[in-house]
Amino acid sequence: MAGARHGSSPARGWRTKVMVATLAAFAVLITAIVPETAALAQQRPRTVLEMLFGNRTQAVEPQRRVIRKRAAPRKKRTGRSRSSSSSKRSKPSRAPAAAVAQKPQKNETAQTVLVVGDFMADSLAKGLTEVYEDNADVRVTERANGSSGLVREDYYDWRSGLGPIMEDVKPAVVVMMIGSNDRQQIDTGSGNASLRSDAWVAEYESRIADIAGTVKDRGVPLIWVGVPSFKFDRMSEDMVFLNDLYRKGVTSVSGEFVDVWDGFVDADGNFVYSGPGVSGQKVQLRGSDGITMTSDGADKLAFFAERAITKRLRNPSAPGAAFSLTEEQLPNMQLPPISNAANAVTAAPVALDDPSLDGADRLLGAGAVQGFSLQTSPRDRLVLNGNSTGNIAGRADDFAWNEKRAAVAPGPPIAYRGSLDLNKLRENEGIEPPEEMPSILDAIIEDWSRANDEASGTIPQG
Repeated sequence: MAGARHGSSPARGWRTKVMVATLAAFAVLITAIVPETAALAQQRPRTVLEMLFGNRTQAVEPQRRVIRKRAAPRKKRTGRSRSSSSSKRSKPSRAPAAAVAQKPQKNETAQTVLVVGDFMADSLAKGLTEVYEDNADVRVTERANGSSGLVREDYYDWRSGLGPIMEDVKPAVVVMMIGSNDRQQIDTGSGNASLRSDAWVAEYESRIADIAGTVKDRGVPLIWVGVPSFKFDRMSEDMVFLNDLYRKGVTSVSGEFVDVWDGFVDADGNFVYSGPGVSGQKVQLRGSDGITMTSDGADKLAFFAERAITKRLRNPSAPGAAFSLTEEQLPNMQLPPISNAANAVTAAPVALDDPSLDGADRLLGAGAVQGFSLQTSPRDRLVLNGNSTGNIAGRADDFAWNEKRAAVAPGPPIAYRGSLDLNKLRENEGIEPPEEMPSILDAIIEDWSRANDEASGTIPQG
């Protein structure tokens, strides 16, 4: 017994050691798995598919937490330190001066377009400056006062101020655009008159006439640009009324009124913020207040006024312009042929929009007859003499039809060209007329009689 008990003691000790080692390894494995599973569980919640079918995706390594060093709080700068620090900042390098497109310099003899009026005139001047920017012979000068008008002369008096401005600028054309600030009472000298009353209209027309007369007395063309529509209906109604007064006043001094109303309304005549620009694309024309103009709106104002301005600028090549010939040029001078509009048979096509005046200004024969001609007009040649206008090939009144004259030209009868000689037939027996055709009834009776005769044997068959 003692030997058996002594012999089993080493085996029991070995088994104990193996069991302890196994439990220790299992504990280490659990310790390694549990944090990873906990981290994966904290990473994201389980979806419905994972709860039904289990998580078959591989474990994703948890993102490491990055600890950033907190930045020190900024100190408040005083005005002096801020300005000094901003002055020390390096400015961005600009492109070389040669690479930047320079505006062309105006000639010393460049004609000046003077733009006067209120804040609308200021927008118009900006648009005209862009239009004539590349023209070295035209200079745009703006002398507008944004809050001015023709009513409040106590604030700014255009009747007394326009003359000195013209003496200083010496313009070739004066462009006036005003009236947006004139929806208020006017001082008639004997009291204040309400807007659009008889006394108000009489005083306002008098001030328009004084301004137009100031420009006319200095021999300068006057162009008066009308006021566009505005966001407020009552204000737009008043502008329509004022535009009629401007048109009446400027035409009395042989000036021109430029109506811009249709360019800033829709097809129904209602105010619009955006519409077709100068390029034809839809752009924003008016500011958010429904009164001011955007840059595209200023360009459109200039688009309407440009043609009227260009027609009144002195053009050295235009008829009636002053010119001088040297002694060498005088013998080679050629006068234009003596003619008038009634003798014209062709004219350059008139474009729908031709602000540069490259094409004709009027249709053929329009306007007063100029010059003298010894040749009768096409109308007189046609009506009095019965002559055509010359049969110009390709024109609507070309009735010559030269390619068909050979077929109707006088000559021998066509019958002579065939094999039958009519004259010989007439000399002999003439032409015998053909036998008269029987009627349908006679033909039926004749056929019936012939059939009976053949049946009776009177005449042979066939």
